[in-house]
Amino acid sequence: MHTREELTTILSAVSPPSVVGVGDNVLDCYLHEDLAYPGGNALNVAAYSRLFFGGEAGFIGIVGDDRFAAHLLGVLDAVGVDHSRTRAARGQNGMAFVALDDDGDRRFVGSNRGGVQELLRIRLSAADHEYIGGFSRAHTSLYSSLESELPAIAERGTAISYDYSDDADPQVVRATARHIDVGFFSGGALTDAEVEQLGAYALECGMGAAVVTLGSRGARAYERGVRRAIGIRPVDAVDALGAGDAFITGFLGARDAGADVAASLDVASAAGALACTMRGAFGYAVEAGDDARAQMLRVYSPT
Repeated sequence: MHTREELTTILSAVSPPSVVGVGDNVLDCYLHEDLAYPGGNALNVAAYSRLFFGGEAGFIGIVGDDRFAAHLLGVLDAVGVDHSRTRAARGQNGMAFVALDDDGDRRFVGSNRGGVQELLRIRLSAADHEYIGGFSRAHTSLYSSLESELPAIAERGTAISYDYSDDADPQVVRATARHIDVGFFSGGALTDAEVEQLGAYALECGMGAAVVTLGSRGARAYERGVRRAIGIRPVDAVDALGAGDAFITGFLGARDAGADVAASLDVASAAGALACTMRGAFGYAVEAGDDARAQMLRVYSPT
C-alpha cells in the first residue's frame, strides 16, 4: 500500500510542466453528500499540473454565470490556474450528478446536459492561439468540440494531447490523430485483443503515442516499436473520481520532461493513485443545494 508521501516523492522528481487545458469543465455534484466539486477533463489536467507538479497551467473553457461557475473560477485562482481566456455565458454551469450504488461505489446518474456548454462551442481567436502557443502543451477532449482548431494549434509547435474517452468514433480518431502527440482512451470494457487493435489503429492513423487505461487492469501505452504495460498502485483510496485525468497529467508531465514511455507510465500510475486520496477530483467542494439538484435534466440508466 503506497502512502501519499511516497506518491508525492515520485511526482516531485518530475520537472514542472507547461500545460493549458482547453474545453470541458463541470461541477461533480455528490447527491449523497450534497456537495459539488470542480472537475471536467480539460480543467482537471490543468489543475493537477499545478497541484501535483507545480507547473505553469492555464484553462480556456465556457462557464455559466451562476454561483457554481463563480466557485469554479475561484478555485482555479486558489490553485494557480490562469483562466483569463475563459468565456462566461448567461446560464447554468455544466454539472454532473454522482450517487452511491449498492456496493458503495460512485457512479454518474445524471447531468444538466453541460449547462451553457450544450449550445455553445469554443472558437479560438488569434489572441487565444497566441496564448496557447505560450504553453508547451495543450490538452483537450472528445467532449470539448475542438477538432477544427487542432491544426492551427499544432502549426504553432504546441504539443497536443487528447482524451478520446471510451466512445470515440474511429473516424474521429483518424481525422485528428496526425495532430495528436498523445491520445488517451478508456478501455476498461475491451478485451486484451481489442486493446491491442486500438493501440495499433491509433498509431496507424498518425498519432505519436496512444495510452489505453483499463481500470483495475492498469494501462498500456503504444509508440512506434514500443509497447509497455503497468498495473495499478495500491493506495488507501477515498474517491476514485478524477484518477484517470490525474493519470493523464502524470504521463504528460513525465513525457514532457523527457521520460520514455515506461517511465511516463510509472509517474502516471503514481499521479492516478494520489488523486484517489482526495475527495472529488481534487477537493474544493461547495454546497450543492436545491438549485443544483433542480438541474438534473438528463438521467442516466443504470448499466
